[in-house]
Amino acid sequence: MADIRFSLLGSLRVWRGNTEIAISSDKQRTVLALLLLKAGTPVHRQEIIDAVWSDGAPDSVVNLVQTYVGRLRRRVDPSHVARSGASWLAGLGPAYAIRLDRCDTDLVRFRTAVVRAGRAGSPRETLELLLRALQLWQGPCLSDLGHAVRGHPWVRAADQERVDVLLEAAKLALQLGLTCEVIPQLRAVAAAEPLNEAVHSWLVLALAGAGAQAEALSEYEATRRRLADELGIDPGPQLRAAHLQVLRQETGPSSSYEPYEPYEPYDSCESCESAPSGGTFRPSLLPPDVADFTGREKTVGRLRGALTTRGTGSVAVGLVTGQGGVGKTATALHVAHRLGEAFPDGQLYADMHGSSACPADPSRVLARFLRALGVHASAVPQDLEERIDLYRSRLAGRRMLVVLDDVADHAQARPLLPGSPTCSVIVTSRSRLPGWPGAARVELEPLEPGEAADMLANVLGRERVAAEPEAAAEVTRLCGRLPLALRAAGTRLAGRTHWTLARFAERLDRDGLDELALGDPDVRGGIAADYHRLDEAARRAVRLLGVLDLPSFATWTIAMVLETSQEAAEELADSLADARMLEITEPDAAGQTRYRFHELVRRYAREQAALEESGTVVDVVITRTLAAFLTLAQEADERLPSARYTPVRGRAPRWPPPARVREMLLADPIAWFESERASLVAAVLQASALGLDELCWELTAAMLNDAALRSSWTGVERALRAALAACRRSGDRLGETVALRGLAEARLGREHRLEGDEALVSARGGTVRSPEPAENDPPMARSTYA
Repeated sequence: MADIRFSLLGSLRVWRGNTEIAISSDKQRTVLALLLLKAGTPVHRQEIIDAVWSDGAPDSVVNLVQTYVGRLRRRVDPSHVARSGASWLAGLGPAYAIRLDRCDTDLVRFRTAVVRAGRAGSPRETLELLLRALQLWQGPCLSDLGHAVRGHPWVRAADQERVDVLLEAAKLALQLGLTCEVIPQLRAVAAAEPLNEAVHSWLVLALAGAGAQAEALSEYEATRRRLADELGIDPGPQLRAAHLQVLRQETGPSSSYEPYEPYEPYDSCESCESAPSGGTFRPSLLPPDVADFTGREKTVGRLRGALTTRGTGSVAVGLVTGQGGVGKTATALHVAHRLGEAFPDGQLYADMHGSSACPADPSRVLARFLRALGVHASAVPQDLEERIDLYRSRLAGRRMLVVLDDVADHAQARPLLPGSPTCSVIVTSRSRLPGWPGAARVELEPLEPGEAADMLANVLGRERVAAEPEAAAEVTRLCGRLPLALRAAGTRLAGRTHWTLARFAERLDRDGLDELALGDPDVRGGIAADYHRLDEAARRAVRLLGVLDLPSFATWTIAMVLETSQEAAEELADSLADARMLEITEPDAAGQTRYRFHELVRRYAREQAALEESGTVVDVVITRTLAAFLTLAQEADERLPSARYTPVRGRAPRWPPPARVREMLLADPIAWFESERASLVAAVLQASALGLDELCWELTAAMLNDAALRSSWTGVERALRAALAACRRSGDRLGETVALRGLAEARLGREHRLEGDEALVSARGGTVRSPEPAENDPPMARSTYA
């Protein structure tokens, strides 16, 4: 045994050899007590300051702490000079630690004995070792120190360890018919904790098991009155059950024995890597895994690796983010269930409701976690900081996984993070939660097409999907490959065996989110929750941007839609992306950040536009945006380095962006066309659908030189056919002529490409077929080269 010994399981006492050392200063005793409670691990100077002075710390408090530590070193062991490497009290920068190789504490001996009890070969030996460990307690932890110290979370946690071990010993004694051996310890703790129902419940059972039934009933009645008088409550279910067992005389020895698996604190024994350390209470709060979880193999593998890799000294955090319905919860639970062996001490789970109107209160979640960890309800502190400290103390050294689902922000998650590096945490959130150092970040995207098809097949049945593969692909597209939507679609179809997938795809295309309304969580409800958290200006932006058919757009488009500045549009776009109403895509050829709607979010935006915006406003927004596209496209066309076709102008409206914006966008006209080509085609198709024939053909005319320059007419031909149809419907002969000319040029461009391919193949000794007219080419375009 070490020459220096400390006792804190009762009064604080210090020995050097056989000589007891008196420490008279209350503050020095408090500093020593805090260090002893964490013996073997560093205690930061600020933690000492908070405990000793609370909010009344003087300006010289750092010097005072240093002075107290120096005096403690000299008082306890005068033979070692301050800062000596052999001192029992080491300085580690702004922290201090008691070295367990230089001294001995009864708290460490208690914990070691409890660990040894868990390895005993028989129930009788386990009970003997537990009782021997409990005999080290001479009263409540640090019972002679002031109330402020006695209420410190570290002290409360140590007292709770005693209670946990005692209750396990009582349970074992009752099973073995040896309750007489545990009654003295139960009486001592019951006297110290008169409102602890768990302790009094076991005391009632132990007394009855020892044959003192009348005394057991008396103990129950006394506890019942005390609870009524002091708390105004009736006994809880555990105490009532104990009373009923006594009345029924069901307190005899049990034929069954459950091996005891002890609490083993971090850094207090050498076996932390070889044996579970979960204690009497091993919570398993995880909801069930998703039976038909599909895809995400790389994501699952990355999270498993990140959460099980130790050695950094910090808590491993896996951060899973993404839009609502993308499968964050399913992924987190799937990973958590597969890490059971890596975290044998249990799993804690809480739905933080961060995306709802009423996010979960971290203090209430902490209370639930503490109860799951074995802390009696009456012992859960009221103060949030005390709950945090007790929670982290209970997790210290335990290999436990904490899953915090649907977190709103850092502030909500921070109180629930363990302090011990033996624990890991999975956090899911719609927010990207920037600034989380060291977290393994995973941003979930909608499923890949193959994964989406597999998921639909898993939910609906592979035979029905295999029978209609094209319709199944259309259903997954209309669901935006979002797992929640796919599950809703599959479930709806599974309940309607007489529906074909093709019929459902038609309904889904027509009715949208109504076809995906199926219980909770609901696809529309999830999008609505994000939408309604926005302010009115942002909501209106969603509505108006949603009426456009553009596959993606840059911030200049947002500025045109909302008639605002480029800078305001950029800020708004980022805020909508953070709120998961917009997705950020890869930068375009011009280096601009581009944004897009998820298919289902766009549908919701249009629903809201129909409800809250007039038809006139919607028409004005669409026309203004298409007019801005026309203005930019024609100016970009004029700036191209070469032009095969002379521009043709009509009477379509123009809406020029500010000169500064135009110069920025069109500095490289080729890059602008490359960036906006898909949007230009979509603009033509929407204009055609709305009967805006002038905009249709002028937009297509502005695209011809770019297509010729690139020798690529993909997409442009589709736009030309839409413009031709619109012009024929309205009788616009000029527009019809321009569209026909464009289609002829497109066919000529294809023909020249095929001739080039033919020459290349012929040079290599092969053959190539003669070009055929493109499908749907109008008669005039076909006859031009007949």
